[in-house]
Amino acid sequence: MPKTATMPLKFSVYTCPPIPTKVLSPDTSSKDSGLWSPLSITLLYTPTTALVVDCPATVNPTQELAEWIKSQLPLGSTLKHFVCTHAHGDHFLGLPVLEEHFPGLQAYATKAVAQGIDVQKSPEIMDAVWAKTFFSSKDGSCLPDARSVLQALPTSNEFNLDGHLLKLYDVAHGDTHANSFIHVPELDPVVAGDIVYNGDCHQWLGEASSSEKRAQWLAALAEIQALRPKIVVPGHTFTPSSTSMRN
Repeated sequence: MPKTATMPLKFSVYTCPPIPTKVLSPDTSSKDSGLWSPLSITLLYTPTTALVVDCPATVNPTQELAEWIKSQLPLGSTLKHFVCTHAHGDHFLGLPVLEEHFPGLQAYATKAVAQGIDVQKSPEIMDAVWAKTFFSSKDGSCLPDARSVLQALPTSNEFNLDGHLLKLYDVAHGDTHANSFIHVPELDPVVAGDIVYNGDCHQWLGEASSSEKRAQWLAALAEIQALRPKIVVPGHTFTPSSTSMRN
């Protein structure tokens, strides 16, 4: 159980702009062809400590995220924690950039997600997927050269942010198998990662390749719905966010 909170908890959501990629959509006439769907990034913070959920893959968007985080935090509050919702590189590969801006930043995921991230960072996956998706130029549109290490959370999947409880839930499948979502009971949002997409972004179905996996994805959605959250933050959306909440 977390210690009693004495400091208020707030959260804000940042919408990362679409990221250029090497990959064109099947409809090359689309205005979105060659663009990676924009990410939703959630920042939770108290007067002293902050935690961010997920980050973009490439350098420039993560630099912009770092500046946004600095603009959101009150004087005296520092970003100390990073949590990744699931094992897809577009949600964690930019982490070394955040570590440059926020020295001492500690990165976490559930055990299942952390194991999936280790696979994603393997040379085989990096070369076959992410290096073929994002540019290799050094003008900021590329992936960072460094790779970050994420720690597995305890089996409780609970995180204490200055006395405020964050609860992570593993699911059997979403858009990939190593997937989780975060519930903050005090403010009552769910940060859903890519278990939930906004209606303006098409979900990734390449790994939900059987009726069994899609049924597991639907079960994950039902699990989120059962919590009756006040707000659900999707993993991807084109809708600029003005979301902010506090206790």
